Amino acid sequence: MDTTNTKRFFDNPIIRTFLGLHNFLVLASSTILTGILSYFLHHYHYRNTHLVYQEVIAVVTLFLYLFATFLPAFKFYRGYMLPLNLLLSYFWLTSLIFSSQDYAGNRCLYNSPPFVNRCRLKHTIQAFWIIGFSYLFLNAILEALMWAGSRTNRLLHGGDIEKDRPLTSGNAVPVSNGHGTTTTV
Repeated sequence: MDTTNTKRFFDNPIIRTFLGLHNFLVLASSTILTGILSYFLHHYHYRNTHLVYQEVIAVVTLFLYLFATFLPAFKFYRGYMLPLNLLLSYFWLTSLIFSSQDYAGNRCLYNSPPFVNRCRLKHTIQAFWIIGFSYLFLNAILEALMWAGSRTNRLLHGGDIEKDRPLTSGNAVPVSNGHGTTTTV
């Protein structure tokens, strides 16, 4: 099995750029959702569990993805946010289901908050849950492949190539320090 193509594919700046772009789109979706849901919570005193849950998930995602947007730019990054992406994609799917239960069809007027004729905003909430979930799911796939590729390379090459390279030019000479131990210089 040729692992050089795997390494090149996942160390490719284009893949890292796509991952950063996906992270930015998740950040943008969570920012828009936080704004709309905060508007509903501030202006209407109706607070059901669906609305509060969606607000919490949007705010937590906003906070985490302020940092995650820039992680793919660093060379040491190898898909370490995979568990977080899997967890957040589950939470975003749950929020998408909640918003679909509340706002789909003719239920928009009667749910979260009830008798507030802001159906366009409520459908916007649904749309951004779909967008954010889609990119979180794509991130989970890309990060799983990136993590697996870096792990495969590490196992086949006996460690991390960058960290395990020799510090000298290959002309190491054993030197005794006089205490019975030998070091290489």
